[in-house]
Amino acid sequence: MVAVQAIDEITDPRKVIQRIYGGGDHDIHRLPSAVTKHFSELFLSASDPHALYQLPSLDVFHPPESYTDGTLVRFRAMVQDTSLQNEVYLARLTDNRCGGWGIQPTHDEYSLNEINPDRLGIASVLWTVSVPGESPWRAAEISQPDSTSFPVHQSALPHKFPIPGATHIGVRVKLYTSGDVGNPRPADVITFVGILSSEPLSTEDDSSSEVPVLHVLCHQAASEIPTTTSANSSLRTELIDWISKEALGGDNDAAEWLLLQLTSKIHARAVPLLPPSLTISRFPQPSSPELLSTLSHVLVDLLPRYIVVPLSLDLLNKTPFLPESKEEDLHAGYLQLPLGTTVLLTENAIQEGQLIEKGILNVRAIQDVMDTQTVEYLFPFSNRFTFKTDLSMIVLSEGRQSAFFETSINFPLRRPSSDLYKPKNEISFPSVERLADYRSYISSCRAMIEKVQVTEETSKYIQDDFVRQRQQDKSMTPDELIHLMKVARLLAASRLQDEVTNDIWEQAKELDLRRQSC
Repeated sequence: MVAVQAIDEITDPRKVIQRIYGGGDHDIHRLPSAVTKHFSELFLSASDPHALYQLPSLDVFHPPESYTDGTLVRFRAMVQDTSLQNEVYLARLTDNRCGGWGIQPTHDEYSLNEINPDRLGIASVLWTVSVPGESPWRAAEISQPDSTSFPVHQSALPHKFPIPGATHIGVRVKLYTSGDVGNPRPADVITFVGILSSEPLSTEDDSSSEVPVLHVLCHQAASEIPTTTSANSSLRTELIDWISKEALGGDNDAAEWLLLQLTSKIHARAVPLLPPSLTISRFPQPSSPELLSTLSHVLVDLLPRYIVVPLSLDLLNKTPFLPESKEEDLHAGYLQLPLGTTVLLTENAIQEGQLIEKGILNVRAIQDVMDTQTVEYLFPFSNRFTFKTDLSMIVLSEGRQSAFFETSINFPLRRPSSDLYKPKNEISFPSVERLADYRSYISSCRAMIEKVQVTEETSKYIQDDFVRQRQQDKSMTPDELIHLMKVARLLAASRLQDEVTNDIWEQAKELDLRRQSC
């Protein structure tokens, strides 16, 4: 719980800023760091992780309109645009006062005769949005949803959110010091603590619409789902059985491949250890195009960040998948997502037709994510900028393979069933406590993948085994060895083991052999 001495920080943070300024050496250049240190110790201290959650949350359930100007709030957000122009502000005011953080100078203090470089400060300006694809259960852990009398928030810049038409909050964020996060990058997820206000969208036109502004006091990289000691490998079989029964027509091998995909993440970029991509083929079409697969309902309750993209020729030809700068304004694309997001691409709405240039660009962009885990940002009159990402890509296809994409793993569903499109209210979900165990288990597996090692003894066993296989089958290539090594690492992590053993290597081979025989 926030200490008694923090009451002023919550009720009147600008008063506290003036107190810090007045109690120091009046050095406006050191003031931002002092402010960050003061508020970080109160709200971002590792010794009191609950202090942050005493602050009101800015989100779709608690929109900017529900707060008065000057309210201290927390905002968990994705950085969407870092290319906004920095803001010069009057940092030293008269009467022993400081500026910044929305503290407004008087008209006289704006006098040209009074302004000189020694009195000025610079704030970095970002555009941030609600975390795209954040699952409702994860959002509820961070801020309990409640009813509000305020209408749904309408962002002034909806084109800056990656998922078209989705409800979200868009906020102009002002950073007066870089703090502990360093330089925020596009797609970073950060928790900001700051003073909420508003200002015209255009700094050159006071009559333009108002946008929310957050004057940041402190910030940190957003926390992920914690791993717990209660997570154990016995959950693995239980989770596979549940996914298989409820969402994949009883195909346990399909559920196991899916689990390996869900628990994968980038292990290293210097060597080919990027996460695999998965196609579940022979996945039947729904009776109605708007129906979501049961698998989608299951994934949104298992994963903290997840989106489904219902692919169609119309969507591919018209909707941007890559972020693109237009008139110095970065428009979002479907693939501008936080690291760790799972993307389900469904192909059941694809009909005969033609991809135009934009559609071809979008297909290539998706394939690039699968192959290299990078997303290009498009800027006019310049080279494209490539940003690293870490997205888990899953494709559902009715055919024997994806219509557009070459995924590293293709698993043909062996037991197509009408139950693959059950509505959510017909799914047999585990208890709330067991569902939390599943989530913790998946998080633990993702953490384990970075620790998985191959001993020298096992490495020799694998090499000798592969040589024997090549002697029996001359068509085998080194790429197949790399593929099996990826599978073995994922298999070890899914069993919460930090080492690929001989047994796990043999199990990886058997699992892949069954897949190839489908």
